[in-house]
Amino acid sequence: MSENYTNRGEYRTYKMLRQLDKRFPEDKFHIFANLYIDSDDNRFPNRQVDHLVVCRKGIFMLETKYWTGAVYHNIKLADLLRMIGVGKDGSMDGLYLVKRLLPKEVMQQGTESFTMCIKNPDNIQVYAGDENPINQVILSGLSLNRLIQNKLNQLGIKPYIHEFVFYNYVSEDPDNKVIDLHNVLNQPYDDDYNKWGEGFSKPALFRSFYSEVHEKLPDWLGLTDDQVNAIARLIHETVVLD
Repeated sequence: MSENYTNRGEYRTYKMLRQLDKRFPEDKFHIFANLYIDSDDNRFPNRQVDHLVVCRKGIFMLETKYWTGAVYHNIKLADLLRMIGVGKDGSMDGLYLVKRLLPKEVMQQGTESFTMCIKNPDNIQVYAGDENPINQVILSGLSLNRLIQNKLNQLGIKPYIHEFVFYNYVSEDPDNKVIDLHNVLNQPYDDDYNKWGEGFSKPALFRSFYSEVHEKLPDWLGLTDDQVNAIARLIHETVVLD
């Protein structure tokens, strides 16, 4: 793969993955970057994946966001209203404030989840639907699974794809932060994959998490060297095409 990145966030992710590869060579990392995976969604005939790692600990798909400002990860309008006390004690003053301060894109979300990045009061960006980072990476994971699952079944391999949103902008400025209202980011290792959460807000937290995975993941949940090589070869043949 090429190391000539134009996206600083994706380059930092690649460097971190290479560091983990060097730290844990026995895990047999195969790192893929900037993949385009065929999709059966007519709106999006292919889905872009920032980084995909195949190793003895599983398959990890990372959607990198190098965002400055206050990032509210995967929230709903009701979460914001609760934060400012809308409806509490019958008061609707907060709702008036929200309507004045937030863009109409937020107010139109209703019960749908979205991710919001506030760079300043005049620059508030809303990512909903397929543009919501967690939806992006989950849909990419589903597309990859559909593309390679039949072949893997023939080989007797049943890997689990772990999809994560990776916010990797690091700053001491308190205005640059990731707000995780539902406590779904930066989760510790657990034998239950469903408890691994939706991603990480800092590179150090992902490195720490992977160190736990390396130390604690039972062998029966991992992959053998032959299985890792088979999956990597299949991705080359069906996605990379080199």
